[in-house]
Amino acid sequence: MESKEEFLSEAPEVELLHASIQRVWNERDDAVRLAAIDEIYHADATIFEPSRAVSGHLAISEVVAGVLADMPPGFRFEIDGPALGHHGVATARWKGGPPGEITVTGVDVARQKDGKLIEHYFFFNAAP
Repeated sequence: MESKEEFLSEAPEVELLHASIQRVWNERDDAVRLAAIDEIYHADATIFEPSRAVSGHLAISEVVAGVLADMPPGFRFEIDGPALGHHGVATARWKGGPPGEITVTGVDVARQKDGKLIEHYFFFNAAP
């Protein structure tokens, strides 16, 4: 039987999704971001936005660079509340904006394979 600590620990897929939000989607340095993508995303990973799907580490990094280039100085994504995960799938709410302001919110869903994210889906809330 699992101990209480084991039961309450974060599922590996949740840890990966959190790492992606914190270390990939907030990283403006291309080399640092690409190294983080290599650690977090499977070699065959695909990210899915409402209007496109992109596969491969370099292409994912280019998407992130484009997103961050369109954002104001100091913009960051933050995890918003507890995440859920089991059987290799995780979901997390997030918010983003410059310090003291929230300009975008949404939910990510990701699936892991071989200890890395293989699919990452982005759902955006309507603008406030």
